[in-house]
Amino acid sequence: MNYSLLHDAYFGSGGFASGAYLTKHKRESDEDYRFRCANAYYLNYFAPIVNALTDQIFKREPLRDYHGQCEDLVQDFLQDVDGNKTSMSTFMKRAAISAKVYGVSFIVVDMPRENTARNVAEMMERRMYPYLTLMSPEDLQEYGMDKNGRLTYVVFREIKEVENGAPLYRYLRYDRNGWTISGDGAGDMSGTYALDGVPVVPLFSRLLEQKTMRPVPEMGPIASTAKALYNHCSWLGEILRNQTFPLLTVPTLDAAELTIGTNNALGYNPESTHQPNFIAPPSDPASVLQTQIASLIQEMYRMASLSFLQSTTTGQQTSGVARQWEFERTNQQLANFAANCKRAEENVLQIFAAWLNSSIEYTVSYPDDFGIVDVEGELKQAQEVLDLSLTPDLRQDVLKKVLAAYCPDIPDERFDELMESLEKAGMDQKNSEPPEPPTPDDGGQE
Repeated sequence: MNYSLLHDAYFGSGGFASGAYLTKHKRESDEDYRFRCANAYYLNYFAPIVNALTDQIFKREPLRDYHGQCEDLVQDFLQDVDGNKTSMSTFMKRAAISAKVYGVSFIVVDMPRENTARNVAEMMERRMYPYLTLMSPEDLQEYGMDKNGRLTYVVFREIKEVENGAPLYRYLRYDRNGWTISGDGAGDMSGTYALDGVPVVPLFSRLLEQKTMRPVPEMGPIASTAKALYNHCSWLGEILRNQTFPLLTVPTLDAAELTIGTNNALGYNPESTHQPNFIAPPSDPASVLQTQIASLIQEMYRMASLSFLQSTTTGQQTSGVARQWEFERTNQQLANFAANCKRAEENVLQIFAAWLNSSIEYTVSYPDDFGIVDVEGELKQAQEVLDLSLTPDLRQDVLKKVLAAYCPDIPDERFDELMESLEKAGMDQKNSEPPEPPTPDDGGQE
């Protein structure tokens, strides 16, 4: 797996910053290639795509409910899960972004090595309860799985310190019986625990059953497209640079003595009939590259099921049915990922309680519907339905839909108040209408 490309595509670092991801043309000199690497720029569409597929899940604070023996510690833990005052919601969003980029992320639930706290109050005061660490598949060195897909052991590599610009690594091994730290220059350390499992929770970006702890990242093709886009932009920039500063052709056989400028004059035989003129490469290759760049950007959004976001910026018109299908695909994709986040967080809290030889009943509710409502379209359709002079009951149903589209964040209590007010207004209007005049008797007047 090319995890480095995925990392660099999200942050714009590595080969995108140094130019190492640029492909050298076979007729390009080393000097020209170095110049092109130094002046390349990266249009980062990768990070906004990843964020669009995670931000909606954490747009609202997940609802958490818990009670049990260690609920006081859980309450404190949710506000500081890693010892750096990071809340659970913030940590889970980081884990979700990492999982979306790499295909999986690993949440390690560890315990301070020297826990000398004598009671719960002291544990909370000194922050001596379990903490979380986020690992990526780049850090994963070894792992084992049983027939049910549960981890039997896992080995991570992490940077202990950087000395003279070189990182020093140490290795952390967790299995079902205990932990071991090695390779940090201070000798091996180990310990045991009774957790009934490995204190590592994988968070997968896909809902499909996993047979590996290194699944194929779903963002891999998009990262490769970002690399192709990076090269196309570099080629386009080179053409535009040459076209912006064209060469002047003059009748001379010794252009070296010209003082018109540096590298902007080309001599030709004075006996020729050509007039002095400026020349530049043809613009056709630049037009082709511009078209291809736009196509690559569009494909990146299409592969992520986010074409509707890209079409709003380009002005492309999409049919309502096509947009609805696109929304449904994205909605289901987000809902599946939210379900994985929910499962991972609940597993984390069970391991948290196991470290304390305690128990907790913990549930968390992530959003499961991310449908995008076209408010303008909903209001227009509602008005067309209301113009049909429907029955009062059906009018109320239409107005309920209007409220849901126009005021999606309205509290349930306020919604009920508005509906009661609407029903009362309808009854008042009905009671205030004058009675219909009597129908004349068919027998005529007396």
